[in-house]
Amino acid sequence: MGTELEAAGLASLGGLSSNTKADLSGQPCRNCGTLVEGRHCPNCGQLAASFHRPILTLISEVVGDLTSLDGRLVRTIPRLLFQPGRLTKDYTEGQRARYVPPFRLFLLVSVVFYLFLFTIVERAGWLAPAALADPETGEISITLESGEEVLIDQNGRVDRDLALRAFLDGDETEEDLAEADAFINRAATIIENRDLFLAQLEQWLPRLSFLGLPVTILALVVLHFWRRDLFVYDHAIHALHLQSWLFLTGTAFLILGRLIGGAAWPIFLIAMSVYVWRSLIVAGDTNTIMGLARLVCLILIWSVVTVSIVLAGIVISGLSIQATA
Repeated sequence: MGTELEAAGLASLGGLSSNTKADLSGQPCRNCGTLVEGRHCPNCGQLAASFHRPILTLISEVVGDLTSLDGRLVRTIPRLLFQPGRLTKDYTEGQRARYVPPFRLFLLVSVVFYLFLFTIVERAGWLAPAALADPETGEISITLESGEEVLIDQNGRVDRDLALRAFLDGDETEEDLAEADAFINRAATIIENRDLFLAQLEQWLPRLSFLGLPVTILALVVLHFWRRDLFVYDHAIHALHLQSWLFLTGTAFLILGRLIGGAAWPIFLIAMSVYVWRSLIVAGDTNTIMGLARLVCLILIWSVVTVSIVLAGIVISGLSIQATA
């Protein structure tokens, strides 16, 4: 995963601690420039602390929060996981001090999700062609009219000429041949540089996934456009909590999927549908039928956005490899 996202996640974690060292006390506030004498700026209220500290220091603060009796994370996670919409309702009604701020929670769980996702992808070898290779030679062969030939050798190198011959049907124009050749070269470069491709994907997919948040907020605004008692702020908090739940439970099901296989994902889809439906009812103060209608709309929107983000991540990562490989 991108180092900047990991750093941001650790910084957000450290920000949970009530014991964070006021190491900028006596200096001008980094936000407004006012001289700070205590733990917080007397003008803007920003914490007088820098998170540019050794990683062990930040981790120790996180552990302190998790084990402290008044840790907000301990109160937030169970309410988020098992009481759909209730956390949003509490927060928008003013009960904020007892819970982790929504964006900080969203950032935290998204970092955890992508750390698990890419660790599993790398260890499972999902991007490696080994599953298709001959167990004895480590090669991948294809059969043409001329006979069986090696497409990818045991070192992972792609025979581009063979791939082009397999791709063509003999009726192509020169322009078609040029386009096919360019496509084969791009695909072969990605296959031959799988580690680099995964590294690029780790950089871009988390960044692009943040686009799902404004889309969810906009969708909730549109789906409740006649509700004058609900404001954009309310929908933003709800969207953050929904996205946080998806990341958190997604992490759990990534682990479960490694244990029980593909059977975990139908369970996840059912759990997600029930949770979001109940959350829409509770947070939006609506009835069962309207909650169900909004659920269907939201799932359709999320499906389109998810596919678009994944495809965009693959394309951008592939183009990045073309520029660096």
